[in-house]
Amino acid sequence: MIKWQRILSESNILVGLKSQRHLDAVRELAEVFKTDQAVTDHKKFLAELLRREQRISTGIGKGVAVPHAHADCVERQRLAIGISTKGIEFDAADGQPVYIIALFVTPIKHRTQHMELLAALSRLMQQESIRQELIAAVDAAQVVEIVTQKKQLA
Repeated sequence: MIKWQRILSESNILVGLKSQRHLDAVRELAEVFKTDQAVTDHKKFLAELLRREQRISTGIGKGVAVPHAHADCVERQRLAIGISTKGIEFDAADGQPVYIIALFVTPIKHRTQHMELLAALSRLMQQESIRQELIAAVDAAQVVEIVTQKKQLA
């Protein structure tokens, strides 16, 4: 079971993303990692993340995107969440705009943990009630509470 509170903090949440396009939104959310000591080289991290996004969109559908990277400039798993009230054109699998971006990063040496986290995050975001609560969240504290509440399936 993923312990979300270990990888997600209020400082890594943006409620009210301003960007309306795919890569701009990823860049905007990735900015939260500039001051996170888990990411030792932000430029390298951002380049890896954008390279991954340019190959194929991580818009998984139902208003959710899960950009992710595992890189050697990342020392610990981290999760950032961005919420857009307007929706972002993300080239999602279902063609719909994205309202929730859950961006996570892991050290390159933790490939198995990376895949487990991606699966758990995807399961969490498949829950309609969670998506609706996240979109309605008014601040970072509320987002953390929604993601870390004990009744989660992930």
